Amino acid sequence: MKKLLLAVAFVASTLGAFAQSEKGEKSLIGNIGYQSNAERFMLGVQGRYVIAENIRLAPDVMFFFPKDKVTGLDINVNVHYVFNVDEKLSVYPLAGIAMQNNRYSGNAGSGGSNGFTDWGFNLGAGAGYELGGNRFANLEIKYTFGDADCMVVALGYGFKF
Repeated sequence: MKKLLLAVAFVASTLGAFAQSEKGEKSLIGNIGYQSNAERFMLGVQGRYVIAENIRLAPDVMFFFPKDKVTGLDINVNVHYVFNVDEKLSVYPLAGIAMQNNRYSGNAGSGGSNGFTDWGFNLGAGAGYELGGNRFANLEIKYTFGDADCMVVALGYGFKF
């Protein structure tokens, strides 16, 4: 594990020389994805705002389609540190907080539904690929640590403005 962390730190330090993000840059991404623990399909939206060189704030909302009568709605606020590998490809680690909401809908005769809200924190990584103009594709993988631990893989299409 120590060797892996050292390798990641080394790669991050060497990529830092290429990193440039323009302060004030904004973008909006539509995502589709998958949640590991509940094995649910996801649709989401993410906003991004560059707050300092290479650092951006990335809040998102993810709706998880019902499976076994459980529906989810997660709200996350993450921070990305962006490394531009070349003119088109960027990679980033992420960290942030998560609010996971799940609602169970029982049978009509069982007396209704119940739900819970859990707080946790996210760790993950992502990559963006410029498609030309103000459009880009994005891949993000994050793990949420909380009472309802899960991994989410999201593929997105975004616009910068």
